Amino acid sequence: MKRLIFAVIISIFCVFGAKAQLTDGYYHIKNATTGRYISINDTDPGNYKATQAGDVNMGGIRTYINYDTVAVSPSCVIYIKSLGNGGYDLVSQGSSLYNMANQKLAINITSSGNGTYKIHGTAQGITKYLSDGSPSGSDSWMMNNRVDTQDWIPIPINTTDQFIAVRPDVKTADGQYFGTIRAGFSFRLVSEGMAAFYVSNAGGTGFTMNQIEGDIVPAGIPVIIRCNSANIEDNKIEPVIGGYTFDNPNWLEGVYCSISVAKHRNTTPYDQITMRLLGLSDKGELAFVKDVPAERLYKEQYLMANKAYLKLNTNIENADVMTHGGYTP
Repeated sequence: MKRLIFAVIISIFCVFGAKAQLTDGYYHIKNATTGRYISINDTDPGNYKATQAGDVNMGGIRTYINYDTVAVSPSCVIYIKSLGNGGYDLVSQGSSLYNMANQKLAINITSSGNGTYKIHGTAQGITKYLSDGSPSGSDSWMMNNRVDTQDWIPIPINTTDQFIAVRPDVKTADGQYFGTIRAGFSFRLVSEGMAAFYVSNAGGTGFTMNQIEGDIVPAGIPVIIRCNSANIEDNKIEPVIGGYTFDNPNWLEGVYCSISVAKHRNTTPYDQITMRLLGLSDKGELAFVKDVPAERLYKEQYLMANKAYLKLNTNIENADVMTHGGYTP
């Protein structure tokens, strides 16, 4: 049963087979019938329970129809790595699916022609195909029992029509835009004028942020991004392949997943004692704040996926509003 659970989970990601011979890299995965893109909102394999017939509740794998949502969702970015002999490892949201399956499972992919693929995994004599939900105009989630939505298209991520970007959280009084991000992949800043910052110190009434040297943000490092405008196409980033290190102390933390639906709960509550979220002071200065609008939280109580927060030193008294430059050792 455990192997079956992992087989179906990895089937969700594995849209490529040996005959496809795709180059290692970052991709979006689009359904050929619905036009929706896969988003990995839950990476906990324990949440994908399988029945004896091989059916799995895959509601933790969402599909998005609006590209403005896809473009700012690191959860839609999947790295494909060939393992040889026609097998692939898929890495998304900081998780390696091949390792999750104890390096034992093989995935079968059948070309449907015209650049589309059917994805199926077999375990204990049961084969299941990955499919999207109903062909409607709204967002949906993954299934393994539809026949009409089984064709998938791998699309390499680029900086034009398949770009990814950062949506800013705040606009300061002096007209600057800032947002936070924690991505499971290393990325470079594409749009001129952007910059990435980490928080080197925080406490009391303020924090200190420092710019990351160069234009590469290493995988898994939560950062503040200075954006160019509220238009996401002005704030493009691009995943990069290769190992990058970050050795500086960083007071920022972040989460990959934030979902609470039937049988898929993977959330982190927002704790006002130990956390602050990016916001503004009453003067419009960049700050980390205790009180945030409800829309800045998932279901008004959980941290948003792929965003960063300030981790507090609870041994001292921290202000409700901690401004940039207000930190004193």
